[in-house]
Amino acid sequence: MKRIVSLIILSTICGFVFSQNIGLGKWRSHFSFDKLYKVIPADNHIYGQGALGLFCYDDDEKTVSLHTKIENLNDVDISTVAYDFDTKCLAIAYKNSNIDLMINDVVYNISDIKRKEISGDKAIYNISFANKKAYLACGFGIVVIDIARKEIFDVYYLGQNGTYLKINDIAFTPTSIVAGTDDGVMYIDKQNPFPNIADNWTHDTVSVLAHQQVCDLHVFDNKLLATTRQGIDSCTIYTHEGDDHYMPWIIGNIKSVESTTNEVVISAYDRVMIYDRNLQLKTEVKESNTSWFSMAAMHAAIDRQNKLWIAHEWAGMVIFRDYTNKNIETLKPSGPRSDDVYNLSPYNDGVILSPGSRRGDYFVEANVATYQDNEWTNLDGSACKDTSWNILDVVIDPTNKKRMLAASWRNGVMVIENNKAIELYNEQNTDNVLSAYTEGNYRSLRVGACAADKYKNVWFTNSLKENGLVVRRSDGSWQAFNTRNVVTDEIFRILVDSVYNYKWFYGDGNRIYVHDGEERMAYINPNNGSKLETSKVNCVVQDHTNELWIGTDKGIKVIYNTSAAFKNGGNGELSPITCNNILYSEDDIVEYLLAYENVSCIAVDGANRKWIGTASGGVFLVSENGLDQLQHFSENNSPLPSNKIVSIAISPETGEVFIGTAKGLVSYRGTATYATSQPNQEIYAFPNPVRPEYNGNIAIKGFTRNAIVHITDAAGKVVYSTQAHGGQAIWNGKTNQGIRVATGVYYVFASDQNGKNISVAKILFVN
Repeated sequence: MKRIVSLIILSTICGFVFSQNIGLGKWRSHFSFDKLYKVIPADNHIYGQGALGLFCYDDDEKTVSLHTKIENLNDVDISTVAYDFDTKCLAIAYKNSNIDLMINDVVYNISDIKRKEISGDKAIYNISFANKKAYLACGFGIVVIDIARKEIFDVYYLGQNGTYLKINDIAFTPTSIVAGTDDGVMYIDKQNPFPNIADNWTHDTVSVLAHQQVCDLHVFDNKLLATTRQGIDSCTIYTHEGDDHYMPWIIGNIKSVESTTNEVVISAYDRVMIYDRNLQLKTEVKESNTSWFSMAAMHAAIDRQNKLWIAHEWAGMVIFRDYTNKNIETLKPSGPRSDDVYNLSPYNDGVILSPGSRRGDYFVEANVATYQDNEWTNLDGSACKDTSWNILDVVIDPTNKKRMLAASWRNGVMVIENNKAIELYNEQNTDNVLSAYTEGNYRSLRVGACAADKYKNVWFTNSLKENGLVVRRSDGSWQAFNTRNVVTDEIFRILVDSVYNYKWFYGDGNRIYVHDGEERMAYINPNNGSKLETSKVNCVVQDHTNELWIGTDKGIKVIYNTSAAFKNGGNGELSPITCNNILYSEDDIVEYLLAYENVSCIAVDGANRKWIGTASGGVFLVSENGLDQLQHFSENNSPLPSNKIVSIAISPETGEVFIGTAKGLVSYRGTATYATSQPNQEIYAFPNPVRPEYNGNIAIKGFTRNAIVHITDAAGKVVYSTQAHGGQAIWNGKTNQGIRVATGVYYVFASDQNGKNISVAKILFVN
């Protein structure tokens, strides 16, 4: 299966956007393809290798198809990719040693190396092809795959006495098979019937390659090219002149070497060099070749139509259709600039991604990304490149919906409008309300989180300062609140509850702080009232019944009585609030909810169900009260790229659940949307009409919360009844008796639980 995305052309820059919403219960990826590691020319298209997947560009049709774990691949974290023109096979190796063979978009998985227990290095470094077989250069030897049979054909252990030996690359000269190692090259006659016997291989110990790390091998015009690495940025390409004689050819920061029948293409990061059959420089493509482009080539190759393709470090796939002039295009699917996820914030029918970090030695550019109308828009970082880093949280400015306020764990509060930074709030323009933490020469204005209240004020945390809670009032004025005598740790999360307007904030300790926005403040001990002692609060969310759900290092706790926050006075003392465990029974065994999981994040959907992310166990969906586990998604049973969940946000309009992991962002179309206080004038159903080939669920949204829904035929006879999940009802297209309905128009009648707020819609059903 592949997913086709449509093409948008902006001047010389091309991007791709998704064309439609996903169906209920379906997944989609939101991986970054800004940084490409390799371009792989195939017959009439080109593949671009990102960190977590591939995209394939058809230059004739001007379309792109995605290939990720969601579409048809079996893993993430790609290590290398290669294409064989003879068998039409794309071989994909992953960092965990899993292998996919893709032939005509059908993927065949070979997981033998991944599953095999091998002591030491079993990574796959390069892939070569010969005689309809794929040769994998592995950390323990060479693995040969029979492409036709889709299975491992043989394994060569080339160390002394047949032990493990790391192989970096493999090449085939007219007479020999050559293997590059960290100690020079080894070779064997092609006609030798037993290449799996290590003693049949000759180890070159006399040439200039002896005892060098040979990391890349190519055969061009029947001549072997061997690349040795002397350090991170220092390589030498040697040409084989016969016998044991090699001559140094090119020295520098070599990123890749590729060849065609007539040319050798060498990427040296800041330039791409093209050499003819005599190994003489034919063309050099670098920044001076263009009027606007900055060269940062990770890999380059020429296709059979003589077009130059470059895997760029930040511009995706770059095309020089005629590399002697300035005709440049850049291509990449719509997505965030990177796969870094720190925090996700719900936003209309999409999400806002904040990619920052709180590590003092790690600076993440202010790459705020917004997903709306099925398209990603990234912040224009040119205006804030040197002024803002590590964006941890974003809130829509309630006084101007066209603006966002972004919390920077270094520089203050950034104002974003039309995807550009237009202002930065810090000491200078807030009357020192926002103030930096200093220690010696170190300075950091640690604004960690932001949240708006119902009065259009925006609240911020200002960590490690006496004024740890800060507000920008709706009139634009700033005010700080002294928290020094209560707060004992760094704070970088905040929640404004929708009932009492209390501000709940917390950080890296085992306390939750609460402030009424005026004078009262208290702190909550998560172990007060709990049967299970915990030592870390990771997240706090408010559900639709004003309960606070707390994610800890040992599962879930709940605050049911938020109104008692200041019962002891609110003078900075311990609040009497209790944090309660949830007991549930499974197979007659009573347990605390997710007691064995480190809960990293929680989101509440329109039906008041909880989506719970964990540090190592994937995602759990539990019922409104937590007593029923409804779903559990992990790497093993879903397209999740990682079981380490960083953040979850749910689109209020569509119910799409965005899941940020340690390896990028994916989303899942849930069954619940946020309800309205009054029913929408036009109830929306998707798909509508329902065509004969469609057998999935039909989503009907726009209801009041948990509305009672009846679906009738044209004669008024009820064929199906259900209750909405939040503001959305699900119909499987069948009657209450489980029979698919006949062709016709069906009417949707709904009312709230009191029989009021009646809403009507109709759905065309075609068989």
